[in-house]
Amino acid sequence: MAKKSKEKRTTERTHEQPRRYASRRRREQELQRRIYLGLGIVLGLVILLIAVGAINEYVIKPNKPVATVNGEKISQEAFKSRLRFEQDNLVAQINQYLQFGEQFSNGGPNPFLSTIQPLYEQLKNPEQLADTTIDKMAEELLVHQLAAKNGINITPEAVQAEIERQFGYDREAEKASAETSDTMTNTAPAMTEEDFNQRYKEYTQGLVTKGSLSEAEFRDIFATSLMREKLAETVDLNYVTTEEAIKARYIVIKPEPEVPLVKREADALKKITDARARIVDGGEDFAAVAKEVSEDPGSGANGGDLGCFGKGRMVPEFEEAAFSLAKDEVSQPIKTDFGYHLIQVYDTKPEEEQVCARHILARVDRSPDQEAIDKADADALKTLEALKARIEAGEDFATIAKENSTDTATAEKGGDLGWLFKGEKGEAFDNVAFALKAGELSDPVKLADGYALILVEEKDAEHPVGEDELKTRRQKAFNDWLSAQVDAADIEKSLTADMIPPLPADLLGIIRSLAPQLQPEQPPTQ
Repeated sequence: MAKKSKEKRTTERTHEQPRRYASRRRREQELQRRIYLGLGIVLGLVILLIAVGAINEYVIKPNKPVATVNGEKISQEAFKSRLRFEQDNLVAQINQYLQFGEQFSNGGPNPFLSTIQPLYEQLKNPEQLADTTIDKMAEELLVHQLAAKNGINITPEAVQAEIERQFGYDREAEKASAETSDTMTNTAPAMTEEDFNQRYKEYTQGLVTKGSLSEAEFRDIFATSLMREKLAETVDLNYVTTEEAIKARYIVIKPEPEVPLVKREADALKKITDARARIVDGGEDFAAVAKEVSEDPGSGANGGDLGCFGKGRMVPEFEEAAFSLAKDEVSQPIKTDFGYHLIQVYDTKPEEEQVCARHILARVDRSPDQEAIDKADADALKTLEALKARIEAGEDFATIAKENSTDTATAEKGGDLGWLFKGEKGEAFDNVAFALKAGELSDPVKLADGYALILVEEKDAEHPVGEDELKTRRQKAFNDWLSAQVDAADIEKSLTADMIPPLPADLLGIIRSLAPQLQPEQPPTQ
């Protein structure tokens, strides 16, 4: 019995252990399942976040519009290509003004620098240009909407004709040129259709290559311009087409004060001669004397130093003397329109065709003194009083104007000014002329270009304005109307910094090349 009981307890323990192990395994398996489930959830969340980020980065953000106009979207792709187009236009404008500067600077600083600088700043700052580009695109989209609302349709043929006109291609001129090709003419042949097609193809392909407008987008700019014109003809615009006007003649006597130049030149020559004697005979330092006596505000304080310069920078008399001097030689007094100069060359750069010089300037005052001005004014008034007496005695105004008026533009026409509106001849003229009755002659009146007698021949309270002025007023009225439409439209701009592309390498190169040319040069001191 005892043996059986022992065996029974052993058997029970043997059965109890597998049950304990099984329970433990089940707990371990449940724990593993939960761990795997948790890891799976975490991994799933990570994948979901990555997917959401990817969708946002590569699907949602690229498709987010930069602006909407009455619910219609402007895409990022369209904005980026238009921005590049505007950047290239800025480059073209800058280059054009630089070329103008070469023609008109006469060796000095570019006179168009103040115009070029704002264009250059826009080119350097895509963020600034981006904002104006969005405004332009939004207005153009609104023009499309307004054109559709007013039943305006621009045909492809009209767009083509406008593009040809802008490119300088005239079909009629080409036909006429072909008809006269066998005759001897000095006129240049007109652009042919083949020439136009080649230029147009090269231009539009160039746009696409640079990431600018597609051909369709390029053509749409012309379509939008034509829509503007049609809208201006279609919508009701409020502008005045008539204005008070007078038909007038005038006689001008310009005062000519005498200037005592002989004495002034003698004084300047003595001053410069004395300065030369101090340097050449007395051994004084040129720069020290220049600081003391030179009347050139640009270089005097620097001992007369002009730096180094090449030919074409100074007036001819100054240049000829400077390039003829040996190093450290002091010139004889040199006369220019500015006065009298002494020049000393302190260095030469033959390889660069430059000389480095300093100078002393004794100016000749060419302005009249007050006594001379007062006398000239009195003489002009006396002359006009005598002329007025002759006219009032019955002599013909036009004849007297031809013989006496110093205004060359109207003298040959008997002083005829035609019909005038207020503002055309200045406030002083208007205050007198528009107060006169038809047929009335004024007393002498002081104007910007001298003293004048004014004769009003006719007056019209509602005189039609000229065609050019009418176009200007109509365009202004349309611009005001369109601005009001823009203000009333539902325009939402959603442009963010990450939507603005950085400057491409070719534009960065252009900006760097332009920088030295846009530094304002010091005007040559004469």
